[in-house]
Amino acid sequence: MNALILRDIVFISLLLVFVMLGIIAALQIKIHKYKHKIYFIRRDRERCNEVLYAAKDGYFCFVYPDQKVKDPQKEIMEKCSRRLAVMLNLADGTAASFADVTDSFNKDDAKLLKKYVSLLQQEGRFFEDMLHLKNSGRSICVYGNRINGADNNLYCDIVWFRDVSSETARIAGLSAEKNEVEAACGRLEQMIDGVDYPLWLRDENLHLLSVNKKYLEFAGIKNKKDVLKNQVEICNGKGEKVAYNLAASAQKSKKMQKKNLKIVRGGELFNFELRENPYYAGDMLDKIGTVGYLVDNTALEKAKRSFKINQNNHLEILGALGTAFAIFDDRSKLYFYNASFKNLWNLENEFLEKTPSYLQFLEEVREKKMLPPVPDIKNYKQEEMSVFGSLLETKEDLLHLPDGRTIRRLRTPHPNGVIFAFEDVSDRLATMRRLNDLTSMQQNILDNLNDSVIIFGTNRRLKFYNRAYLKLWSLDFDKLQDEPKIEEVIGLQKLFFSNVNDWDSFKNSMLENIRQGRRFNLLRDDNKTLAVSPLIFYDGSIMVTYTVK
Repeated sequence: MNALILRDIVFISLLLVFVMLGIIAALQIKIHKYKHKIYFIRRDRERCNEVLYAAKDGYFCFVYPDQKVKDPQKEIMEKCSRRLAVMLNLADGTAASFADVTDSFNKDDAKLLKKYVSLLQQEGRFFEDMLHLKNSGRSICVYGNRINGADNNLYCDIVWFRDVSSETARIAGLSAEKNEVEAACGRLEQMIDGVDYPLWLRDENLHLLSVNKKYLEFAGIKNKKDVLKNQVEICNGKGEKVAYNLAASAQKSKKMQKKNLKIVRGGELFNFELRENPYYAGDMLDKIGTVGYLVDNTALEKAKRSFKINQNNHLEILGALGTAFAIFDDRSKLYFYNASFKNLWNLENEFLEKTPSYLQFLEEVREKKMLPPVPDIKNYKQEEMSVFGSLLETKEDLLHLPDGRTIRRLRTPHPNGVIFAFEDVSDRLATMRRLNDLTSMQQNILDNLNDSVIIFGTNRRLKFYNRAYLKLWSLDFDKLQDEPKIEEVIGLQKLFFSNVNDWDSFKNSMLENIRQGRRFNLLRDDNKTLAVSPLIFYDGSIMVTYTVK
C-alpha cells in the first residue's frame, strides 16, 4: 500500500516536473520573443532618432503624458534636437529649454514664437513664419504642428527650425535682379513707345508679341492686350495683311524685306515704307521671328518731288548761263553739262554722249594740250579724284592753261556728286594787272612829292597817302592800312594840338572845311604853320594837301 502510494507520488512529482519544465520552456520562448521584439522596437526607435538627427531641420518637442494608460510621466517633457542645438549655438546642447531657444531670436521674433507655441499647445493650431536670430541675423523658417496617434492619443507638439539664410539671400538677390530686369524692360518699353512710328515684334510663328503706342494709334485700338489677343495686323486699302505677308517673306529669305504702301487716312494720301527684319527667336537657328516698323515717308516723298523739280529748274538755268558748268556724280561719271562747258574745253558730242568719267575727261583735255602742265600726272589725277566723297565745302583755284588762258575753277558739293564751274578770267586778270600798275605809278608820284598828301574815296575812306604825310604827322604805316574813315584820320592829328581846349569842335571845324573844299591854316604845338588845301574831284573823292609855311 505504501509502495503504491509512494509510486504514485513519484509519478505525480515527475509529471509535475515535466509540466513545470514545459511551462518554463514556453515562458523562455515567449520571453525570447519579447526580447527580440523589444530589440527591433529599440532599433527602429534609434533609427528614427538618427534619421531625425540627420535631417536638415532642427526641432523642439513638447512630449505629453500618455492619456490611455497611467503614465509615470506627469509633466510635459521638452526635447531639443542636436541639429537645433548646433543651429542656434545653444550652450546646454540637447538639454536646452524652450526659453533658451526663444532667447536666441530677436526680441519681437521671440515674443511671436512664444505666442505661436502657446496657440499650438492650447488649440493645436499650425503655424509657419520667418524669424531672425538676434546675433547673426540669419533667417530661420519656423513651423509647428501637433502629432496625434491613430487612436487620437496626443503624442506631442513639435516645432521645426530650418536655416534658410542662403536661400533668403539668394531670393533677395534674385528679387533685386528681377526688379532691375523689370526696370530695364520698363525703360525699354518707354523707349520703344517714344518712337514716332509703329513698331512691333513677332515670334517664330509670326504672331505679334509686342507693339508700341504708335501701333495702337495706327490700328485705332486703345489697349495693347487687345491688339495681341486679336492679332490686329496692318493692312492696305484692300484689307490685305501686307505686314504679315512681308514678315513671312523675311522669315523665309532670312533677309530684311521692305515695301512701299500708299494708304488713305482721314481723306489724305500717305506714303509709308514697311519693313520686316528677321531675327533668331531662340537658341535654335530654325526659329526665326521678325521686327517690323512702318515709317511715314509722305513728307520725304513730297520733298523728293520738290527737290527734283527744283533740280531740273536749276539745271535749266545752269544750261542757259555763259559760265561753263558740269556735274560729275558720286561715281565720277558725267551727269550734266552745258554748252559753255563743251565749248570751253572743245569737246565732241560723241565723247560727251558716252557719259565719260572725270578721269576720262582729264585724259581727253590732256590730249588736247589744254591741261595745266604738271610734273607728275599720276599724282595729279589722284589729287583731282580725291574730291569725290571728301568735298565738304566749295573750293576755288586757278588753272593756267598752256595756251596762256587762266581759268577760274569752283568745285562745290552736290547731292548727285560734285559741281564744276569754269570761268575764263584771262581778261579780268589782265585788267587787274593794269589797274595795279596804274595804282603803283600813282603811289610813286605821290611819294615823290614834297607836300603831304592824303586822298579819300567817295565812301570817305582813305585811299592814298604819301611818305611825306607819315613823316609830317609822325604816324606808323600800319595805322593807315585798313582804309580808316576821314574822321579817324583827322583824329590821329590830335597829339599836335594839346593846347586846343575843345578838340571835338576843332576837329569838326577841320572836317567841315575839308568837305566844303575851303582852304585853312593850322598852328601846331611845334610852332609849325600848315596850309591845308582840300580839293574835291568830279567823282566826289577828296585830296587834301598839307604845306609847311
